[in-house]
Amino acid sequence: MSDSRPKELLRVEQLINEVKFEEALKIIENFEIKEPLTSEDQLSMLLLKGRIYGYNNQFEDAVTIGEQAYLMSQKLELVSESIEALFLKSRIMFVGRIDKALGFILEAEKKINSLADKSSSDILRQQVMFLALKSWGYWVKGEIELALKTAKQTLSQQENIDNKIDIANNYLLMGEIYSYLRELDTALDYATKSLDIAEELEFQPVIGTSSMLISRLYVSKSNYNQALDFCKKSLSIKEISSWDKVRNLNLLGEIYYFKSEFDRSLQYYNQAIALAEEENIYEQLALNLYHVGYIYRLQGEYDRAIETSESGLTLAEKIGYQYVAGGSLESLILICLDKGSIEQAKQYLTRLEKLSEQAQQKVITDWYSLSKAMILKMDGRTRNRAEAEVMLRKIIDDTALHSEYRQFALINLCDLYLEDLYLSKNLEILEDINPLLTETSMIAEQHHSYLWVAMTKFLQAKLALIQMKMDEAKHLLTEAQNIAESHSLDLLAIKISSEHDALLTQVDDWENLRKKGAPIGERLGLVSLEETIDVMLRKRGIQPPELTDEVPVLLLIIAEGGIPAFSYPFSEEWSIDDGFISNFLTAFNTFSEEVFSKGLDRAKFGEYTLVMDSFGSFSVCYLFKGQSYLAKQNLLQFAHRVQNTTSIWQNVNNFHKTHQPIVLSENPPLESLITEIFIKESPEISTLL
Repeated sequence: MSDSRPKELLRVEQLINEVKFEEALKIIENFEIKEPLTSEDQLSMLLLKGRIYGYNNQFEDAVTIGEQAYLMSQKLELVSESIEALFLKSRIMFVGRIDKALGFILEAEKKINSLADKSSSDILRQQVMFLALKSWGYWVKGEIELALKTAKQTLSQQENIDNKIDIANNYLLMGEIYSYLRELDTALDYATKSLDIAEELEFQPVIGTSSMLISRLYVSKSNYNQALDFCKKSLSIKEISSWDKVRNLNLLGEIYYFKSEFDRSLQYYNQAIALAEEENIYEQLALNLYHVGYIYRLQGEYDRAIETSESGLTLAEKIGYQYVAGGSLESLILICLDKGSIEQAKQYLTRLEKLSEQAQQKVITDWYSLSKAMILKMDGRTRNRAEAEVMLRKIIDDTALHSEYRQFALINLCDLYLEDLYLSKNLEILEDINPLLTETSMIAEQHHSYLWVAMTKFLQAKLALIQMKMDEAKHLLTEAQNIAESHSLDLLAIKISSEHDALLTQVDDWENLRKKGAPIGERLGLVSLEETIDVMLRKRGIQPPELTDEVPVLLLIIAEGGIPAFSYPFSEEWSIDDGFISNFLTAFNTFSEEVFSKGLDRAKFGEYTLVMDSFGSFSVCYLFKGQSYLAKQNLLQFAHRVQNTTSIWQNVNNFHKTHQPIVLSENPPLESLITEIFIKESPEISTLL
């Protein structure tokens, strides 16, 4: 485009580079009614307007303008302008017409190569834009290696052109590609760079899309609270497209699915379905129907699960969305197996086999292999179960397979062996199971799948119990709960904590079993393996007990050497009789070292439960009656607040100088903190999630 253009259009171009789109469109609107306009000026105006629409993710409008501008540029024999028009037309890739878009991009490349003078700034910009659109085209088409190679070329060329908008978009693409390649840290780095530039420019559409990508990456890293923050930030951007709104709602559904909060997950998936229907975004409609059907299955609503999954399957087949068609068929097979309808499951398997042959997509082939193994496993005949074992081992050994499918195969194989354990009562079978769980945990850690890591340790704890390894079981339960809590898997953390509490009340029972050499069948009766396995096999969701507030008994801050720096008895009997506290301190000095050295977080002290934490050179101990989960949260909150409240922390640290116990009446902030955390009612569970 020539710089002899009217000053209004030059100003528009400047405003576009400054991401002042509304102001630019206002000038264009006024310019359109200006008389007279040359054909060249009309064309320039159209191209600038189309560029704004493209940057604003208004792809259909950009394509429409591109078609008009292309006809005008051809008529006027303006090659540079026709290249710009082809760039606008190529935005059709973002509304599902990728092959047509790549044709426009290749046509633009030919025109660029036909230009005699390639040194002008406009032509250099077009060369970079060509590379950028080509890399996006490869990405949308699924040619990942070519997309990455071209995106890197684009990035190196963009250094010569000061266009931060396009740099932000290219960083976004690099983030998407590395996310697909599971190089999560690299992906997060590029996505963050994109967001930083977009925020500097106040470039709202890319703020929205970059935030959504960052959210997805945090989901992949099992950082669900951060994922929620960025997803909600993306949704707050009014300029994001309807497509991205649906994707964000889908992402919120996915986050709450991983957190096992299925009602919330359904809420967002159903919102995504409603918006996708309204905007005719059929790919997302099919995808969200598939997800909703899956959750209905986990909730045990099999009829609704089948109905919804069938709807998603029908739509996916109609629009040629093979991924969702395959996923829906796999889901329907699992539902039928849960219902015991093996023959119906086989019918769906036949359809999945045909789709696998047609699609030639590895993920669909993997679904078929897993589904076939599941059906064989459900068959009671020895030959079929043996074939299922062979198939599952083949899936496990396929390192190119997605980690989730390998983990699913590992747990199914564990389930086969556990069935043998229940039938044979032969403990040697655990020698086959334990390595499988170790491999499951290793794969899960490598791929940041901390739900699987926590669940695997939870199952390992129960198997340790069967082997009478009490300390190992308690240590694994503590590890599992800590992992769940650190990744905001609240329902799982509550479930594990309740099982740990139950174990502490059964210690004497287990000790009696050990002394009398109880048979394996009697031990299996005390361990709820089936429920844990079913959650890992995706047959049900996590069902934690209802939380109740603990009854506070005693709060202690203990210095090195077991010397009490502060004590606060909540119970009158403890405050009246100092012997209770003295006896407790004597016992504490005996078992605290053991508890901490074994990495445990709680212990029984008669009828009471003790949870502990440490800060600085002090230990803080909380004795109570009741459930440990909220008690532990209260203790952790107390320890954190003590350290971060200057007046309280100074008084605690002064103990090293004065060796005088802290007197509550002389420390009103500490008294207020204890009242706030321990004496008032604990929060409802809904406020914790």
